[in-house]
Amino acid sequence: MPELIRLQTPDFELSVWANDISQRTKVYQNTMANRASLTANVNVDAKHAQPSYEMRFAPAAELSNIIEPQGLVTTGLEESGLAENGLVANALAKHAELTLNAPLFFENTQYQFEWVFFSEVTNARLTHRSQSVNETFRFAPEVKTARGVVPARLSGTINTGNDVGWLRLPLTFELNGKTQTQHIAFEVLPTKMALHQDLPAMYQAIDKVYPLWRFSLVEKTEQDAATSQQRGHFPLMWLANFSALREGFEQGLKVICAAPHSRLQPTVANIKAAKLKGRLPHKLAEQVKQNFANGQYDKRYAVEKKQLSVDTPENRFIKMAVSRSKRKLAAFEQRLRQSNQVPERQRLSDSFLNELHSWQQPMQKVLNQSFLKEIGAYTGLSRESLVLQQKTGYSAVYRVWQELKFYLDVFGNQSSISMKSVAEIYEVWCFFCLKQILEQDLGFDLVENSATKLVQNDFFEYQLKDGFAGAFRFKRSDGVTARLAHEPKFTRKGQSIRSYLVSQEPDIVLEVTLPKSASSHFGSSEEKQFIWLFDAKYRIKTDKSRFDDSGEDIESTDYVPDDAINQMHRYRDALIRLSEPSLTESPSSSMAGQPAKKSRPVFGAFALYPGFFDQATKQNPYAAAIEEVGIGAFALLPSQAEYGYSGHQWLLEFLQTQIGAAPNAQAGQGGEAVYPLDGMAERLYVQEAARIPYYGMRQVLYPDLTMTTALGGQRGRENEYFARFERGTAKWYHLPQSTFLQKFKQHVAEEIRYLALASTSDTQSSTKQIDKLWPVKSVTVLPRYAITEEQAGKLSGSADLCYLFELGRPLSLLAPVSNVPHRPMKNAMKLTTLTRLESAIRFAEVEKVYQEAMV
Repeated sequence: MPELIRLQTPDFELSVWANDISQRTKVYQNTMANRASLTANVNVDAKHAQPSYEMRFAPAAELSNIIEPQGLVTTGLEESGLAENGLVANALAKHAELTLNAPLFFENTQYQFEWVFFSEVTNARLTHRSQSVNETFRFAPEVKTARGVVPARLSGTINTGNDVGWLRLPLTFELNGKTQTQHIAFEVLPTKMALHQDLPAMYQAIDKVYPLWRFSLVEKTEQDAATSQQRGHFPLMWLANFSALREGFEQGLKVICAAPHSRLQPTVANIKAAKLKGRLPHKLAEQVKQNFANGQYDKRYAVEKKQLSVDTPENRFIKMAVSRSKRKLAAFEQRLRQSNQVPERQRLSDSFLNELHSWQQPMQKVLNQSFLKEIGAYTGLSRESLVLQQKTGYSAVYRVWQELKFYLDVFGNQSSISMKSVAEIYEVWCFFCLKQILEQDLGFDLVENSATKLVQNDFFEYQLKDGFAGAFRFKRSDGVTARLAHEPKFTRKGQSIRSYLVSQEPDIVLEVTLPKSASSHFGSSEEKQFIWLFDAKYRIKTDKSRFDDSGEDIESTDYVPDDAINQMHRYRDALIRLSEPSLTESPSSSMAGQPAKKSRPVFGAFALYPGFFDQATKQNPYAAAIEEVGIGAFALLPSQAEYGYSGHQWLLEFLQTQIGAAPNAQAGQGGEAVYPLDGMAERLYVQEAARIPYYGMRQVLYPDLTMTTALGGQRGRENEYFARFERGTAKWYHLPQSTFLQKFKQHVAEEIRYLALASTSDTQSSTKQIDKLWPVKSVTVLPRYAITEEQAGKLSGSADLCYLFELGRPLSLLAPVSNVPHRPMKNAMKLTTLTRLESAIRFAEVEKVYQEAMV
């Protein structure tokens, strides 16, 4: 485990080790280089163009030595004389921060920290808010042995996991009977995204729907809290803001207690005449004189005086602000201590809980001040107070209170708060990214938001009860509806979709339903439903297996890990749709007990991962697999509009191809939708991935698919060939493959179930008519010379490929279809169904199907 950096102060030496981080450094540098390519032709702020890597110290640390075995020489040390060949001794300078030329701290990496103390330290510990962080550190006191003195040390390990942002290590140690604290902080960087570009964009998208979900009470790291427009009571935000403003708040209170504001206020006292002093008002004197004349000597008189009083609106405000803050902190502490008592839920360290308690002491001291006991209840301010705005002490408390009161409006970078892990953030952002695509790009309107509302857990964090199952429903102007769900559970007891063995819980499920009008195109009154699954994976493939393609370059191209692809196969195979058996001729009561009809509802399962590509010019590395088998992945990152970069273009183009866009959303010329509704189902069913059957079986879209065509010309063919078609005894029909491919796609040949062969009409020699339907037993592809005279009516030595259909006994139409074009043959070729053919009298009336199979 190589040493990364070693820092020395007069009191201790800090060393940091980690396993080889060269691979993570390389991935991070590639990520930043890709980002830099975006800004190559854009004038951006130099601060954002060149990232900095810092270590921060609070209070400023007296660094006597800085040793960097890895050669990562810090900048800014030359001025203080600390940097000389990576090792400098006997120098002393205070540093609030150090800037490194290369990053040291990454996500999902284990680091070992060790403080070795130079003096006789009796105790040392970390006072991080997270109990799990503190528990990994062990203090060893100084030991005197025969070989010498082994100094006291504090050592432990931290695995950064998926926590990114500032990791603060508050070191507390006892030296010479005094407690000293030294905070050391460093930024944990993600390797797969830009911390200060991608994450804020994700936060912004999430905050539009659930602005407080991403905040957490205690994680390893903290981040600067972003501004939010949501106003309301959220304890974690209040706590984070109060933590940052606490010192100014307490300092203002000290000033107020030392010199409380007072003013002359009128008071009325009822006093006997004998105790009246000084010159009396004329009216009062006349009243006293009159009462004496009437013998009234004990009567009391109202006398108004002015005296200094601290019972002012400003002091009432201060008393209210202090008492409310004290009560809020006490409620925090009490509830957190109760929640933290359960052994398996002990997330909070004792030092954090004790810190909350210590924050209350200065406030309680203020409330015990004697002058506050004379102050009444706060009833508000009737007008603006210059005392609160300008007077020393009062203005500081007033400003802090306003920020605490409206913290969601004025929250800025002055405070830090923990966020949920970046893996959770990425997963929920992917969900909202799909929601955005549906609404902004595919023309869907949100019609129902049945997402479970946010609820607070025992640690004041917002969580989603039972995931987002059934979260959003959409509808489009063409009648297509969509349901977007987050983490729905498919169990063995599912009514419509079931997982027979093990429950499945994909991250995102997109279900699209066609209206009945579109489904009736297939002769069905049921709505057609299509499902696509997505699983957000905050991971990128780093190790190449022996089964990978030799041309796969994982160093320069971002790929999703293999296990993520395997999971997509699992999802698609595990989910089964159950529907009623197709027994339309039987009454519904007779269907009781009939086995449900099973089908596979998932048309594709895809991993979403933070790969970086120029999606406008490059092709998705999983595009071929997605087209062939419906399994693959899409790189998904926030778009950077200012740089002209779209991080979801591949996913958008895929969804446009699958479910299209309504008119006026992504309209082409003439105001028509890019992908019309009429052919949507066919377009989905004819995809290569959707047509893969079990070995030895066929999978067709139309069970009665019929192709109309015509018999070949009579020149050179035996009359018996045509006579067999007239008598209904023909067994073969051939068609040049080149002619077929001028009209239809190649795969359609195996799906044709009937041939409607047109022969010469008895009344019109210029056209033909269809009076028989020939079942197709099989179809093979042969060169023309391999087809016999019996099968084709004549021999040929051509090597051109032909389709040879083996025919069954024909069916006769009740009414022949007339006016079939004579030449060329392709004009007589259509794809239709038995029902549609039987309802037509003229060839022009025959309705076409399978438009997606047309060339």
